[in-house]
Amino acid sequence: MGALLPSPGTLRRLSWLALLLLAPPLAALEVAGGVRLLRAADEQPADYPTVQAVQFMGQSLYRQSGGRLAIQVYSASLLGDEAALVPPTQRGELDLNLNRVSVQTLEDLCPALRVLSLPFLFRDVEHLGRVLDGPIGAELLQALDGHGLVGLAFFETGGRVIGTVGRPVRRLEDLKGLKIRVESSALAAAIVEAWGARPVRLPFSQTGNALATRLIDGAEGNLLAYAGAEHHRHAPSLALTRHSFAPEVLVISRRSWDRLSTAEQGMLRRAAREARPLVRDIWQQREERVEAMLRLAGVNFVEIPASERARFEAALQPLHERLAGGAGQRRLIARIRALR
Repeated sequence: MGALLPSPGTLRRLSWLALLLLAPPLAALEVAGGVRLLRAADEQPADYPTVQAVQFMGQSLYRQSGGRLAIQVYSASLLGDEAALVPPTQRGELDLNLNRVSVQTLEDLCPALRVLSLPFLFRDVEHLGRVLDGPIGAELLQALDGHGLVGLAFFETGGRVIGTVGRPVRRLEDLKGLKIRVESSALAAAIVEAWGARPVRLPFSQTGNALATRLIDGAEGNLLAYAGAEHHRHAPSLALTRHSFAPEVLVISRRSWDRLSTAEQGMLRRAAREARPLVRDIWQQREERVEAMLRLAGVNFVEIPASERARFEAALQPLHERLAGGAGQRRLIARIRALR
């Protein structure tokens, strides 16, 4: 029997990854004077999967446009934290076009996105991916219209976890009174508050120092952000609550979008669409590698048993009922739950 060959989809994703790894950064490209640079900001480091996805998009745009259009990425909060950059991007006050942000950061601005952060709504990251790839994902991207932004793509980022400085979180009671850093999101704050903790909204770039100085007792987020910022050095216990699969979203300012031609808009949408499976592949590989590395570093991974997980979920039931109050929202939640 001959050797098994990878599927065409796998080959295509591998070729994208090879292009990303082999292509020079945009700063090193020999670009003609007529190139138009879209500037992208991200608070995560350069090797974070969604940062790499936007870098890939820049290479794709450069090829598609024959060298007329490209993306310059400013990572690691070089231009500021994501929550602080959204309003000026909306208003077109910065020479900044693209932002990769957590949907939690945009929920107060665009309440329609809040459904993607609802705790215990998605069974796993694959369920979320099916939702984002279908009509619901397209509807939610379109909901950003009218807020000075255009939604280009969602990126899955795995289940959210809670890293703590002192006692590990094994039971609901272990969170009582702890100061937990959350995203700039009313929903994220309400979740940890319902669990008896005290939410602290803090920029991501300040979280490591806050953990080191015991200004906070822990932080909620995804595994790669926890590892990339080396939060495990100060918060070595990691509760695998996986209470939310809140994705990230790539947005462009409406002002920048309107300055692009119809053909250029199509190129950008195509590049964003092609980047989605790339993020999935990189994220899965990175999560497996990072978990192994963190275990070797002594991080205490705490699995929450099903019986205790049910208590975490039950404590959030009043919050769920309040957020799902409207008939439209209830129908949307039902559509999500019905998707297999």
